[in-house]
Amino acid sequence: MVDVSGSTSSVHYSITARPNCSLSPAGTLCAFCIIAFVTLAVALAFTLLGAWPILPFAGLELLILWFCFRHIWRHAHDYERLTIDDHKVIVEKHDPTCDSHVELNGYWAAVVLEFMPDGDCRRLALRSHGKEIEFGRLLNSEEKLDLGRVLQSRLGSYPTT
Repeated sequence: MVDVSGSTSSVHYSITARPNCSLSPAGTLCAFCIIAFVTLAVALAFTLLGAWPILPFAGLELLILWFCFRHIWRHAHDYERLTIDDHKVIVEKHDPTCDSHVELNGYWAAVVLEFMPDGDCRRLALRSHGKEIEFGRLLNSEEKLDLGRVLQSRLGSYPTT
């Protein structure tokens, strides 16, 4: 999910990219419980028929599924925010392991777009004074390309003083 604020006439522009979380934590827990119930019911039925070795595999399946859902829960509130305000470009990133906040000079910031052989945008980054900050980990190829074009027009439009 991408939130964009600002207008074409203003100097302020901000874009926030968040992961698409289609299930709430309660919905995710409900889905896990339903899957666990069905898995354990099938495993118990096979155990009663004498195929008891199915139980460890059912347990392993639920354990792996639990770690997958846990990973989704941990990253549900991740975001990347890029803000152009006056002559500054601010890139903020948040995930469970670290938060970062980088400011670049808007006069010198350049947009870097890298493409794959099939034409999809693989990478979007901003470069200034030897630093390169990647942005758009949560965006798809089309969104990266559109954002790259917007940033190129925004960053190239600063008046010189």
